[in-house]
Amino acid sequence: MLSRFYPDPTNSTQRAEFSKLMRAAERHNPGFHAEMDTDQVGHLHRLGNAAHVLPSWNFLHVGGPICTGSVSAFAVKLGLALHYEITHRIAPKGGVVVVARFSNVDAFTGDMPDTLALFGEGQTLEMGKFRVAEQFEYSSVYAADTMSMSAHYATFRMSMALVMLVCHSEADIPEGVHGDRFYV
Repeated sequence: MLSRFYPDPTNSTQRAEFSKLMRAAERHNPGFHAEMDTDQVGHLHRLGNAAHVLPSWNFLHVGGPICTGSVSAFAVKLGLALHYEITHRIAPKGGVVVVARFSNVDAFTGDMPDTLALFGEGQTLEMGKFRVAEQFEYSSVYAADTMSMSAHYATFRMSMALVMLVCHSEADIPEGVHGDRFYV
């Protein structure tokens, strides 16, 4: 649902779909809408001159516990699925998924890590000639020698990006890796 915030819906069908998604998000996560309210002027002050490169100044607070918990739960599931897709191995009990979240503001202001170029060309979901690259793209790399570690970068429209590192044990996590850790 967060990926639908930007770019804005442009026609009545997209606006109706967005409204439906917003109602469902609030129904399943009471307090979600209120948690996303934020001080618009405060963000502009924090960003300073970087605010001039942003296509919109309609900010949302996505760092609250409801939003963070929902995105993290999704990221763990996505990371585990992509790990299986690329390694053909299921992460075992005791495995770890490290998740880092980035917003579109991070992308526009250059606050995303430079190492994302290591992931290579993106892939998307396809069914016949139908592709959804404008909505979802991902790239993955893995440790071919052991198949016990994989890293994934996924983008959702122009709204957010996730970096997920899946390791079969905590000992496999390279030094200097930052993000929230979730245990299998």
